Amino acid sequence: MERYLAHVSLPDRHPAGPRGRAERPRGPADRFSSGQRRRPTLQPTTVISNNRRGLTAFGAALVTLIIGAVGAVADVAVFGSLGWIFGVLFVLACLGTALRTHVDDLVGVVIMPPLAYAAITVAVGFLHPATGSGGGLRTKAIDIGSELILRAPSLLIAELLVIVIALVRARRATVARRERARAMAARARREGGPSR
Repeated sequence: MERYLAHVSLPDRHPAGPRGRAERPRGPADRFSSGQRRRPTLQPTTVISNNRRGLTAFGAALVTLIIGAVGAVADVAVFGSLGWIFGVLFVLACLGTALRTHVDDLVGVVIMPPLAYAAITVAVGFLHPATGSGGGLRTKAIDIGSELILRAPSLLIAELLVIVIALVRARRATVARRERARAMAARARREGGPSR
């Protein structure tokens, strides 16, 4: 018997799947479910950055304050008071943050330049008054007022640029939302059409 079984050749069997389930063609959804998981593309939300959508209003204010403070320190070190370095860096900081801030925080970015400008000029006028360190509070207040007035053109330029950029970006976002809503409504009408 054993000699007979040794000469019998059984047909090759293909591995079968689970019982009762026919093998179906694998689609693109199965490609990601088996071994190739999709990695999340968005970074976690923080106080400064709102995912990959842009800066928050707090992040924009922080960036503007840091860049403006660097310009103020450079001006005080080179010229002894606020000058063109602070003005250029402040305008560029406001311009960059207006372009990179998320659309929902554009209102905060519009009111941010005067506050950041006032904070920097008041700090410079208090810590490094133009008339020297011998004056009292009245002299420091005069120095702060003169700095606020003399550097006002950089603030006006920055504010005008921020307002224009905010208006353009808000308009584009509104148009994009309307187009998205129309596309979703059209898709819903196609999918839920009369099936007779």
